[in-house]
Amino acid sequence: MTIWFYVKTRDTPKTVGEIVGKFNFYKGEHPEDEYSWVTEKGKGEGEYWEIKGKYAPLKDKTLIALAYRIGDSVVLSEVDDSLVPNFLDPLFEKYGFNNLKWIVSPTKK
Repeated sequence: MTIWFYVKTRDTPKTVGEIVGKFNFYKGEHPEDEYSWVTEKGKGEGEYWEIKGKYAPLKDKTLIALAYRIGDSVVLSEVDDSLVPNFLDPLFEKYGFNNLKWIVSPTKK
């Protein structure tokens, strides 16, 4: 399934992406064993940010979600359901239950 999170906030999409990113950092025992989420400005049309997974030994980053504004909310879109805990914990902690909504969409097969 795919999830869209709607966060009612005046924070920028970049800030919301960075809050989620700070929560998703792992450093293993090996010096190069480091995994993190980073927020980068989107290169396409419109104002949006990309939340990407970054593993230290690899150059390529994987797209995890997009962050953009609609009205009074920041949307974190196209989140794979296996990553929901990685988003919910930091979003609940920062914005609270009343400012967070989500929509679930079945994955097309």
